Amino acid sequence: MNDINSTTAVIIFLFILFATGVVAYFLFISVRETERRWKEERSIMVEGVISKSAMNSLLASYISKIGKDAMFSIIYADLDRFSEITQAFGDKESKKIMDKLTKRIRSVLPKDCKASLYEKDIYIIFIPIDYDQSDTHEIARRIQEQINESITLFGSTEINLTASISIAYFPMHGETTKQLINSLKLANYTVKKTGGNAIRLYNEDMSQTEGEFLDYYYQIKNAISKKEFLLYYHPIVDTKKEQVYGVEALLRWNHPEHGLLSPFKFINIMEQSGDIYWVGLWGLESLIKSYYEFKQVYPKADIKFTFNISPKQLLNESLAVDFQRILKKYKMNAETIILEIAEFALFDKHEVVMQNISQLRLLGFQFAVDGFGLDYATLAKLETMPLDTIKLSKEFLNEEHSYVKSRFVNLLVEFANKNNKTIISEGIENREMLNAINDYGIDIVQGFYFARPMSFDSFKIYFKETDISNFLKK
Repeated sequence: MNDINSTTAVIIFLFILFATGVVAYFLFISVRETERRWKEERSIMVEGVISKSAMNSLLASYISKIGKDAMFSIIYADLDRFSEITQAFGDKESKKIMDKLTKRIRSVLPKDCKASLYEKDIYIIFIPIDYDQSDTHEIARRIQEQINESITLFGSTEINLTASISIAYFPMHGETTKQLINSLKLANYTVKKTGGNAIRLYNEDMSQTEGEFLDYYYQIKNAISKKEFLLYYHPIVDTKKEQVYGVEALLRWNHPEHGLLSPFKFINIMEQSGDIYWVGLWGLESLIKSYYEFKQVYPKADIKFTFNISPKQLLNESLAVDFQRILKKYKMNAETIILEIAEFALFDKHEVVMQNISQLRLLGFQFAVDGFGLDYATLAKLETMPLDTIKLSKEFLNEEHSYVKSRFVNLLVEFANKNNKTIISEGIENREMLNAINDYGIDIVQGFYFARPMSFDSFKIYFKETDISNFLKK
């Protein structure tokens, strides 16, 4: 009997101990979550500026208080390309910039208007019923002026910012906080699409023309902060030497719902919003890291690393300076990197483009024109273009064999040999295509016949284990 009582007592004790442990665990989780939220709120608060949750509560209670017969306004200011600032100066200096900017914005607001640093680079300003539509536009203009005024860092470095600013009115543009914020986001996206640095009032037509892109736009902003973008690598092969010549870095988005997405799904939206410039800076850093990782494993290997650069990036006057800063950061020799440009026509038609190309070449970068086709007019300009590599497009291969095509390729190969240029033929999908391009005297090729784009870890294995001669025997 005593043994039974003792056993029961032990079981009860263990149960109490387990229950206490469970309660303690959930209490710990609750405290940690509360602490996390507090730190999050605290990290974006500046004197006179309320948090995101406080702004949401303010809007909800104000809507409940005034009813649908009164009107108030909300201003939404999203800094243009702020991710580039963070990329260039780091989180600590970016925080200092935001602190200065937040104080400036607060200084031009009437006392009864409330400002919130809603996200790390987005402000929401609440304008109560005492102010009419013209007042709201004037306040938005003052905010824009404060954002546009340069900010000095490190004593002499000036940062110039712009913002896409949108305005919405209650109840015309939304009867709930969520509806109003969605309207503001939609209007803001239309500003981003046209280059930013403007103020726009929401209107219902935007829902029909832009709504389908809005969700992706904000997913992209979120993906940048969550580091969901990555590079895949596509081998380039020298069939004459029977070895890997180089590798092209290709942008991919590891989407949490849709899986791995190619640029065709999102690159146009990034072009419109300006996030494409961030891609260039991030892409160069990622490529350099891959290069050093590759050299650790294969120190004697000598291959080229290439990646695409957008025409919009080339139109940015600070591109060469930003690329130079990244090279210095990693002590990288740019001669290993080839920058591929798709729109050949921009070369000689825009002063900023030519200036950037010239400065980047001085840094050591090589340049390739991507997607080169059967075009005699372009062929005639090659001698004056600052190019090292010509990438023949897949469409060129699909052209029917003819005297014109043969003559064109012979002239192109002759030019390349005479001027020490490299020709790479893209889109090789089978042995017949490889034979055809080899017959023209072009030995460096790229395409699914040799490999599909792959992760960098897979490329390192491919480089080690793949015998290129096997593809030439098939």
